[in-house]
Amino acid sequence: MLNCRLQSVRPLTSVLRSRIVHATFGTTRALSTKHEPVTIYEGPLANVAKKLKLFSITSLGLGTGISPFIFMIDVPVPFVAKAALAGAAIVTSAASTGLIQWVMSPYVTKITTTCPEPVPTQLTLHTLNFFAKEHKTTVPTDVLTPSTRIFTSWMVTDPTVAEGMVGNKPAKPKMLFYVHPELCEEPGTMKDIVDQVGIGKGF
Repeated sequence: MLNCRLQSVRPLTSVLRSRIVHATFGTTRALSTKHEPVTIYEGPLANVAKKLKLFSITSLGLGTGISPFIFMIDVPVPFVAKAALAGAAIVTSAASTGLIQWVMSPYVTKITTTCPEPVPTQLTLHTLNFFAKEHKTTVPTDVLTPSTRIFTSWMVTDPTVAEGMVGNKPAKPKMLFYVHPELCEEPGTMKDIVDQVGIGKGF
């Protein structure tokens, strides 16, 4: 009789285990879905910004690498003139690269959030770093304010609450961002954010 009772208990235990596993899996899947980032904004010039940054870095590298060959050219030109020509090439390339980086560094390629409705309390702003890799800055929405610097529309008022990431590694968060004001005029999440924190015109 004892064996019969044990046999009847074992199936019941198996059923309970399967239900617990199923419930745990369902809860885990619901939590992961709940915290999945949602894209609420995409910059129309994201590809252009990335290509410009890559081009500027490449041109700087080529300009710096080719400059020493100027001294190898066998022409009746004084050494000082060759040095001036090589220096001018490097300075010009570095200046153009610096200008592109200064303009494109705040450009927001997209904005994601884990709580899109009704108004997100936290945003992750995706930009590009010096080497055109994705740089993510996560900030509370209420620390964003209109920026007055040219080519920017938002600035972070409290750097201590901002978190930066490049890939899976921590990085210094950015403080200035540019989003297209005209894309935030249509009804939606971005318009609600702009109505709350404002936005600069970028020029």
